[in-house]
Amino acid sequence: MKKIIYHLYSIALIAGAMAVTQGCEPQGFEPGSGSKVTAIAVKEAAYVSAGTPSMQISLKDNETLQLNVAVLPQSAKNKTVAFANKHPELLTVTEAGLLQPKAFGTDTLTVSATDGSGVSTNFVINIIDHMIKATAINVTAEGSNILLKTGGATFNLAACVTLAPADTWNKAVTYASNDETIATVTAEGIVAPVSAGTTTITITTADGSNITRDCNVTVQDLVKREADVPRDGWTVTTQTHNDYGHMWDATTPSGAQVTGKPEHMFDGQTGSYLSLVKPGGSMSGVAPPADSTPPSFIVDMKTPQEFEYIKWGHRSGSYTNDVGSVNTNNYNYLRVYGIKLYGSSNGTDFTLISPAEPAGDDAEIVWIPQKVSYVGGNPSTEDALYTIPVTLSTYRYVKVLLAVQSKNYAVGKFQHPTYPGAGSTSGNSMQVAEFGLGKIVIE
Repeated sequence: MKKIIYHLYSIALIAGAMAVTQGCEPQGFEPGSGSKVTAIAVKEAAYVSAGTPSMQISLKDNETLQLNVAVLPQSAKNKTVAFANKHPELLTVTEAGLLQPKAFGTDTLTVSATDGSGVSTNFVINIIDHMIKATAINVTAEGSNILLKTGGATFNLAACVTLAPADTWNKAVTYASNDETIATVTAEGIVAPVSAGTTTITITTADGSNITRDCNVTVQDLVKREADVPRDGWTVTTQTHNDYGHMWDATTPSGAQVTGKPEHMFDGQTGSYLSLVKPGGSMSGVAPPADSTPPSFIVDMKTPQEFEYIKWGHRSGSYTNDVGSVNTNNYNYLRVYGIKLYGSSNGTDFTLISPAEPAGDDAEIVWIPQKVSYVGGNPSTEDALYTIPVTLSTYRYVKVLLAVQSKNYAVGKFQHPTYPGAGSTSGNSMQVAEFGLGKIVIE
């Protein structure tokens, strides 16, 4: 509705009233008795041109309104006005001009001068139901088409919902899933995925307007994948008895050194490997005592990396490079059975990283799987890498202590509950073909 600023209307009203009073004198007018009222205006009124043009006053049925009346001219001797309304069952008007609604509806209020001038003005009173009902449910684009993952996060639909008009008296709504095998929804509007598929959530107003709105929900299967930390630029150092570094391996007549280096753990091949002498073993003049500290290696990833699993590859298959070749040797007594893992931010102070699935008496051991038992000496082809979960960690440096191998796998020492017994006493070295780190990404 078009509203015109009140004082402009008042000027027109006053001018009209003056024209009327100049043409004839109202009943009760007494010349020489002083200035009479020529126009009446109410501050709270607004001119509405739609329909039958009129001055209108609006208020809700649960509130009162004090009218502010102005009369012209200012020199009028008697500025007192009287109020009268057509429908007292809807509205009470006090002598002071206080409007007191009784019910919602439309009334007519007449404000009259009491000085005998006969001037009066009519106003339409709109008494509005304060219990304004909703006319629409508004939902954001994100809430209108909800995308969830099985086993993934929930969605707060309530945060996406508003009602129109903004002053709707009861803003409560209810939520209902049309297929709870796909998605559920709480009374608070929290939508949770159940299984892959599509359904809708129906929103309904609670103010009696019975307006509804459906929101689409699509639940997709959760995809988990391994995200290996890139090994580009990694460097590695070993910590060994008497600092021998590593043990070379070769089958060439000249004794050429083919593999055994620490960096061979990062070349993507299971036929090449890091080779270290077991405590209690002896190779090429290197013979660490059986009770000596197990060998270890430290990887520097150059920047801190978050990880929750290690990747491990056992020696499997042959290997050839431009120096020579190494034949296949798939016996389990050449493998590492269990490690202790540590992390560091400075390369000096290391903190234990626990296995995600500890087993046996020593909960610090991260057991390295293989296809055959740790007991005895059995061969198996191990051309695939193992993903072994550990506690979620973020470090730049990782230290791997090669704690368990065939010579110290025994009752009363290191024992995996699945493989009770003793390991093989054969083999003087233990070999690590591949080592890596990574975390699980959910998509």
